[in-house]
Amino acid sequence: MSDRVKAPLAACAACALGVVALGALVYGFGPVERVDGKLFLHLAADPFSRTHEVAELVARLADPLPLVLMLAAVCLLALSWGGRREAVAAVAVVAGANITTQILKGVLAHPRYQPYTGLNQPWSDAYPSGHTTAAASIGIALALAAPPRLKRPAALAGAGFALAVGLCVAVLQWHFVSDVVGAYLVSAAWGFAALAALRLTAPRGDAGGGTRTHKPARAVDFESTAYANSATPARS
Repeated sequence: MSDRVKAPLAACAACALGVVALGALVYGFGPVERVDGKLFLHLAADPFSRTHEVAELVARLADPLPLVLMLAAVCLLALSWGGRREAVAAVAVVAGANITTQILKGVLAHPRYQPYTGLNQPWSDAYPSGHTTAAASIGIALALAAPPRLKRPAALAGAGFALAVGLCVAVLQWHFVSDVVGAYLVSAAWGFAALAALRLTAPRGDAGGGTRTHKPARAVDFESTAYANSATPARS
């Protein structure tokens, strides 16, 4: 196995370990729990403020229906760009990350009541954040699906969306900050796994890290051209 495949696999493993380690800290290590609670209070918006309204609108973009519609759009774009494998990878990342998050939420469900945060407490199955996972996974899917020339803007757009949703669910007091970070780690783990799979299954001669390569629009046979020119009589 080449280093180009081993590197994203190692990153995937590191993210998975990060999810477990972070969960252990926020559920059982007092200093981290206190920091989590203080950030929860600091980021909260008044329920009747304009900030709260905007935050809910943004967060709702990561609801199941918008997520499915965005995934369909990403797949159509990938197919239009000639990336069938990338379309499959996009589906795998979104489905895998969101199913993983829902399983973890059930397995790790445990109240994290902080007395100084008042009555507004995230529910017991809040780690990792489902909305943040949805936003981060669709952002990664878009970056994987984009052709090489568009990967940077696609990655930036995806990261911006994921950060916006993560901030908004904290502002709405739906989640602790640790829930948001955990969701990023889950999504990143699936993203790295998909990248490794794309690189492993890349066609021979594809050095683009699992992205498709495009043939030149016009191929020039220089040997034939040179022969034709030499055979053409020169004009006097």
